[in-house]
Amino acid sequence: MRSRFPRWLLVTDIDDTLDGDEDALRDFAERRGDVLLVLNSSRPRASVEQTMSRFPPGLRIDGIVTALGTEILLHGEELAEWTDRFRGWDRRVIDELLRSEGMAPHPPEMQTPYKASYSVPTERGEEIRAKLLERLPGTTVILSGKSDFDAIPLAAGKDKATLHVAERLGIDADGLVVAGDSGNDLAMFDAAPRAIAVGNARRELVERADPNRTYFAAAHHAAGILEGLRHWGALPQD
Repeated sequence: MRSRFPRWLLVTDIDDTLDGDEDALRDFAERRGDVLLVLNSSRPRASVEQTMSRFPPGLRIDGIVTALGTEILLHGEELAEWTDRFRGWDRRVIDELLRSEGMAPHPPEMQTPYKASYSVPTERGEEIRAKLLERLPGTTVILSGKSDFDAIPLAAGKDKATLHVAERLGIDADGLVVAGDSGNDLAMFDAAPRAIAVGNARRELVERADPNRTYFAAAHHAAGILEGLRHWGALPQD
């Protein structure tokens, strides 16, 4: 018989979601209880680890998903079998195309073998996406913000990595909650039965998130996550 009280897992974006308010983050570290915590960022691991180095020492992190769902680390262990599934994907095709179109890459620290990140004007995003998918099938293109253009293998993504992490940790659907603030979190929101849009979330997320399974918090950053966890029953109401 399924437990009436599921074991809870929070998979959350970092920038402007969990992070962004030091006081709220310290409060979250103290109040998150037994909820498992996995960070899920579009940034590569080295960049995320720099951010984590200034987190409150009491903030226990159970895993990190980085580079838009192409890298997974759980309890300090690299999930090599996850990355292995992308080995047939050749990002050089992307670099050749976008540079020929005059698009500027994001800084080198934002790039990985399985994540290509460029600045593409909004008005050209769909055009460049179509050209890329014609040349490199098996690719997912994520458009977010004013000009962010990210390309990853089709088998990757914040959504697929979230579900893989939940399975590896033994969490069923009843206990999975995701949190985010921007358009590149939408796939994660669509994959999970419960989501939290923090109070400072961008319109691109708020307008497209499913209201039937998204809690739109009033509070910003980590305070909004706590508010959402209470709403979904993962934490007791104050």
